[in-house]
Amino acid sequence: MSNCSTANTCPLCRCTSSSLGRAPDTGTPYQHCPHCDLIFAEKSAIPSPQQERARYLEHDNTLDNDGYVNMLQGFLQEAVLPHLKGQGGRALDFGCGPGPVLGFLMEREDFTVDLYDPYFFPDDAYVQCEYDVITATEVLEHLRDPRGVLQELVPLLAPGGILAIMTHLHPGAEEFLPWWYHRDPTHIVFYSERTFQWLQQHLGVRLIYSDGEKTLTFRRVT
Repeated sequence: MSNCSTANTCPLCRCTSSSLGRAPDTGTPYQHCPHCDLIFAEKSAIPSPQQERARYLEHDNTLDNDGYVNMLQGFLQEAVLPHLKGQGGRALDFGCGPGPVLGFLMEREDFTVDLYDPYFFPDDAYVQCEYDVITATEVLEHLRDPRGVLQELVPLLAPGGILAIMTHLHPGAEEFLPWWYHRDPTHIVFYSERTFQWLQQHLGVRLIYSDGEKTLTFRRVT
């Protein structure tokens, strides 16, 4: 029987969290889950969908941004291509944003790519499909319901398919509040390696690659 309660519930494991305090620069209040090590902003600090969409439009995530393109090319070379049995396949770029650069790069590697973003590519036909690869780059930190999203995505993977993600791992509860990564108000959920160990145990995936900083790849095992 679970000892978790519904008060201050962790949006990932659904266990009881505790207050971590407020960030010194933004005043944002955070909760920490001791069970899965997730850290998340309290509901009062979560931006509205309108605010979130406006913030995304400020990003220069386009093919003209060489730094962004190089980052995603490195992600492909580290987190995706080495972990596939063959070349190409069907891929979902989940949370692709207004300029789906990663999808373009994957198409150059012979993938057939579907796009989904709740604001910019909102067609949810992807839920009827099966994928060899699902990518979520700079997405998981924005999720209001990370458990629900991941429980939806993993079953869409073909047997042995991979889920490749990019999100900065938090430095630990003791060092979190002065950390730089949560200064973006749309970054509301933060994970550690221990958080992803919990995911392995509950979502039918196995961690097959991590750079220890922000990039991880999981293979579906059930």
